[in-house]
Amino acid sequence: MPDPTPIDALRVRAQPFPLDLAARRAFAARMNGLASIRVAGAAFDLDDTHVLRLRLAEVAEHHLGGLGTRAVNGAVIAGLFDAALGVAGTAQFLPQRAGTVELSIKLMRPAFEAPLEVLAITLKHSPHLAFTEAELYAEGKRCAVASGIVAIASSPKHGEAFW
Repeated sequence: MPDPTPIDALRVRAQPFPLDLAARRAFAARMNGLASIRVAGAAFDLDDTHVLRLRLAEVAEHHLGGLGTRAVNGAVIAGLFDAALGVAGTAQFLPQRAGTVELSIKLMRPAFEAPLEVLAITLKHSPHLAFTEAELYAEGKRCAVASGIVAIASSPKHGEAFW
């Protein structure tokens, strides 16, 4: 039996998105319209019932950073993880607003070549929190992993905070 693909390995642990394909595609299109995603050159794909994909098709000069090499900057990787985990968790609560409230990243190897792909899942969720995980791949190699918590944002009333 062949080794499972990264998506297969994540799907086994993932909660399904509580949306049909049309709703997942509409949500992905809305998220792809965000300025931060457009400017980064990234795109969400929610066609899978359990695993979100966030793809950075090209590594541009503004994505580069440390090590004095062509490695993607850790801040860019953190932004990709925040976006992927936030959208994976928020999808569990639609139409309510939600956002990333905790993010932990482990950088395992430099990511040099495009495309970069982040695969994100929701492991577990309660009525107000989603516990999420993601992996970043470059050239088919896992370069970083992340975990996070996404929380529902309450509507601000009379000066109340979102969280």
